[in-house]
Amino acid sequence: MTRYIHSRLTSRQVPDLLQTILVAELIAPSQNLWLVSPWISDIPVIDNTANTFQALEPSWYRSKIRLSQVLASLTQQGTTVYVATRPDSHNNSFLETLRAKADSDYLRIYKVEELHSKGILTDTFYLAGSMNFTFNGITVNQETLSYETDPTVIAEQKLNFRVRWGGKGL
Repeated sequence: MTRYIHSRLTSRQVPDLLQTILVAELIAPSQNLWLVSPWISDIPVIDNTANTFQALEPSWYRSKIRLSQVLASLTQQGTTVYVATRPDSHNNSFLETLRAKADSDYLRIYKVEELHSKGILTDTFYLAGSMNFTFNGITVNQETLSYETDPTVIAEQKLNFRVRWGGKGL
């Protein structure tokens, strides 16, 4: 099944989409998760201010849960997380925070000078489009996104991502 989400997403729709797909990933973790974005910030991606997601990660406080926390939790559950981004000082804070929290056995970071691709790929979905994983990317800019759940598309993209940024298995 293919679902498309096109431009003119409201500033609330993109964060809701990210929360939904990342919560689903925490419930049923993939073997690999690739996050590819030229610009990455430690953006809030799950709203746990009402303690709604305490069962997912009991150590989380009532707060907005940041991207580094989610990715670190996934590495601690055995998901190998691949992050591809540009070697730019803007990304360093996020990468340092992620390295400090994640299980290093399950974290791979690639810095690519000419990177322009953007998206998240897991065993169950592929989210791709024009959105960087920054505050402006998820809350300000109008973005064009494609959300794919077709197993054939996911398998094809896994092959592509494995060649570009490593990975194991399909």
